[in-house]
Parts: sequence; structure tokens; C-alpha cells
Amino acid sequence: MKKIFCFLFLIAAAFSSSAQKINELYANSIKCRQHQKYDCFLRFTQQLDSIKPSNSTYVYNLACAYALNEMPEKALSALEKSVLMDADTKFEADADLESLKALPGYQNILKLKADLQKQTANSSKVTTLTEKDLHPEGLTYLSKSKTWLATSVRKGKIVSFDIKKGICKDWLNVEGVYSVLAMKADASEKYLWVATVAAEQWTGYKSELKGKSEILKVDIKSRKIVQRFKALGDHVFGDLVVAKSGVVYISDSYTAGVYKIDSDEITHWLDLSGRTYNLQGLTLSGDETKIYVADYFSGILEVEVGNVKNRKWLDFPAGTVTKGIDGLTWYDNSLVAIHNGVKPIRIVRYFLNDSGDKIVGFKLIDNNRREFNEPALGCLKDKMFYFFANSPWNAYDKSNNLDESKFGNPMLFSFSL
Repeated sequence: MKKIFCFLFLIAAAFSSSAQKINELYANSIKCRQHQKYDCFLRFTQQLDSIKPSNSTYVYNLACAYALNEMPEKALSALEKSVLMDADTKFEADADLESLKALPGYQNILKLKADLQKQTANSSKVTTLTEKDLHPEGLTYLSKSKTWLATSVRKGKIVSFDIKKGICKDWLNVEGVYSVLAMKADASEKYLWVATVAAEQWTGYKSELKGKSEILKVDIKSRKIVQRFKALGDHVFGDLVVAKSGVVYISDSYTAGVYKIDSDEITHWLDLSGRTYNLQGLTLSGDETKIYVADYFSGILEVEVGNVKNRKWLDFPAGTVTKGIDGLTWYDNSLVAIHNGVKPIRIVRYFLNDSGDKIVGFKLIDNNRREFNEPALGCLKDKMFYFFANSPWNAYDKSNNLDESKFGNPMLFSFSL
């Protein structure tokens, strides 16, 4: 989902004063470094990091700036964060970091890098879908009819599939449906709520549809769209969650907000513009008093459903990073997060305290799996978590033609919680 947002964001930001300011700050920071003015190198880099946290270039430069200004503890902290975001970071020969090499913390970061490059494998393949060019993003399970469903970014449809053989059949395939990203059924499984966006990777895309996004309300029994929901302006409705009451909450990557559908009326429920950069997955706590929203750069925001002013960013424990969370799923007072925006890709389960407002521990589920190529959203069935391990975002060329030689058939993976 992030690639849809990034394209739209770049268009919107290209002419903005904010983008111009960032470019100027970066140019000034590099100029200061070249002229060995380390104090202003640090000052400009700190400003960049405050504007765009978890940007790998800015974080790495911040580590260098701290080291050059004889602030070793802060330098090590920034370097550790940089490695957690990208374990391929080649910092060992960087002269700017020379002063850190004799410190124990530096050796710990070398070990961290080596550990991140090791494979952790707790999930296993369940099946392979027969429809190679489906480009799935989300999936769900309808317990009443015992039906597995998968979305299609490429074809703007939903398919059902056989969990054993992977055979796909069209479940919802009608004209006028954009790329399908996410879907959830209501508690009674009467309606399926579907998030769609006019993505350039969709076969029906036209330039005049740029920024269009809809939520579909689908009658599960008849498989017919009974209502469409739109909001004014450009949007990327990327994920949604349905409360037991039937209220639907939707993350919007483009406007950095959360929308709500209640009694068949869509409203702007939570405005996070200026504080987030790319909203992704969202999930409700077990008692549905809290909603957790993932941001691709800032981490996880905990919001009180009854009063959105009561919200806070969760602090992440040592050895983890806030960056790159796409799918987010609540289970038994924990959050399962799919980090597909870091290297290597990893899936982490974060354990919460009793009040649900603090991360108290974590378990690395999967890390550096060769089979993984941008897993995105997942779903629960009983005590198992399911997700598609490979999504062919990287197989599109500049004209958004899909090169089938660059990817394999969709693979469904699962692990036990």
C-alpha cells in the first residue's frame, strides 16, 4: 500500500513550501559537513529529523553529526536506529564514525546488524494461489460460509480461494471498482466492507481518476454492492476495521486522517495532518475502547474511541523500530505488526500492558525470509494469523506494466499465536 501513497505524496509535496524547506535544509546540512562546520551540520540534520522522523538518510547523517560533535551516546543511539531501519547500512568504513569504534556500544551495533541479517522463521506456507497476476493485498475469512477471500490491486476485484489447492474464483468482479486493498466483514457477516483506491497499478486506471478512493458496502449473500461511500477531495483509503456495533473506521494515507462510517454516513473522525506521514493499518482493542493506527514513519498511535483527544504514540522497546509498519492486527492484548518498510522485512508481535497504552515486550515472528517480498495486511482465524508473503509491487515498470518474470504466484503464510 505504501507505494500508492508515496506516488501521490510526491505529487502533492513537489510544489509545497514544506518540501522546499526540507530540500534547503538538506542542502545546507551537506554544505556544512563539506566545510567541516560540524555544529551547523548537526543543527540542520536535527531539524530534518524532527520534520521527517525515521527517514533513513537523515537518521544516519544524524549519527555522523553527533559523532563529529563528540556526542557519542547520541551518535550510537542514532546509528542503532539506522541499522534497525536498514541492516544493509554500510557504516563500518565511515570516517565520521571513527570515534565510536572503540566504544562497547559500537560493538553492540555490529552484533545487532549481524543478528538482523539472520533468518527467523515461525510462519509456514499454507497454499499458493493459482492466479499469478492477482496482486493480493488483503484477505479475510467468512466463518459462516467457510470462505476465504483475497483482494486484487491489479484487477480491482475480490476472489475466493481454496485453502488447500489455492484455486481462485471471482467473488466480486464488476465494472467501476478500483484497486481493492482491504476488506472486513461485520460481526454478523451480513456485509463486507471494502477499501478501494484508483491506483496506477490497476488495469482500469486513467489519469482523471487520480486521488479517487471509495469504501464499498457489499451484501455478502448476494455479492452485490449496496452502497458506495466517498469523501470530498483526494484520498487513499488503505485499511479499515469494523466494530461490533457496525461502525467502520478507515485510515486515509493521503490526508493523514481516519474516517468513520456510522448509520451509512461517512465523516472525518480524526485529523492527524501535520503529525503523521503515511497512515497504514488500524485495529480495535478487544473491548473496542481503543483504536490503534499505524503510521509508516512514526509508529503506532493509540486513540481512545470515546474521546479522540486522548491519544498517544506508543514508545517502542530497545531492539525495535517504529518505521515501516503496514498491517496491524490486535490479538489477546498484543499487536501483530508487519514491518515491510525496513530491511530486512520482519513481522513482530508487540505485547501491551493491561491498560493497552504501553508496549511491555515483543517477539520477532519472522525476519529476513527469502520468500517475503512486501507482505502487507493479515487476518485472524481462530489462533492463527494469515498473510500473503509476496506482493509484486516491485515488478511494475515505470509505465505500471506488470512483469510476470519478476515474481511468483501469491503465497499464503500463517503462524500460530
